[in-house]
Amino acid sequence: MTAPTGLREREKARVRRELIDAALLLFERRGFEQTTVQEIADAAQVSRRTFHRHFPAKAAVVFSHEEDVMSYLLAALDRRPPHEAVFVALRAALREFLLDGAEAELRRRQADTARRARLVLITNPQLRQENFTGTFGRRDALARSFARRGGLAEDDLRAKLAAATCFAAFGVGLDDWVASPTPSLDRLYEILDSTVAALQHGLEIPAAAGDD
Repeated sequence: MTAPTGLREREKARVRRELIDAALLLFERRGFEQTTVQEIADAAQVSRRTFHRHFPAKAAVVFSHEEDVMSYLLAALDRRPPHEAVFVALRAALREFLLDGAEAELRRRQADTARRARLVLITNPQLRQENFTGTFGRRDALARSFARRGGLAEDDLRAKLAAATCFAAFGVGLDDWVASPTPSLDRLYEILDSTVAALQHGLEIPAAAGDD
C-alpha cells in the first residue's frame, strides 16, 4: 500500500532538510571542497542515490534555499493588491514573508539556513560565481512578476532593470546581515527593507560639501 501524497511529500521534505543540514555542517567543519557527496549522504543516513534524487551536486545544496525563498516571496508578492507599485508591493511582501507570526519557526529555520549557506558562499569564490549564474532564472521570474503588476510586456527593460537591481540589493543586504552580531529575522527584514526602500526612493548620493 502506497503512502498518501501528503505523507510522501512531507517525507521528501524531511529528507531534503536533513541533507541540507548535514551538508552545511560538514562544509562549516571541513570546508566545501573537502566534503564529498558520500560524506553528506552518510551524515544524513541515506544513500548517495537518495542524495542525487534531491540535488544534482553538492553545490546545489548551498543554493537550494534561494529557490525555496524566492517561491515563497513571489507568492507573497502575487497576493499584494494589484494597485500597488512594484517596490511598495515588494516591501510589503518581504514584511509578510519574514515576519509572519504563523510561520515563525519555519522562517527562523529558513533564516538560519540562509545565514549558514551565505557564509559558505562568502568563503568560496567559485561558489559565488556559480551562484551569480544561477540567479538569472530567479531574477527573470521576479522581472516577470514586476511586468505583470505594471501591465508591461514580459520583456520590458524597466521590469528587468528593477529585478536586477533588487537582486543586487538583496546580495548586499544578505552580506551585511550575515556580518551582523545579531542575525535575527527582524534584523534581516530591516536590512532588506532598507535596501528596497533605497531603490524605491532613488540612490543618488550627494557630494560632500566642499570648503568655500
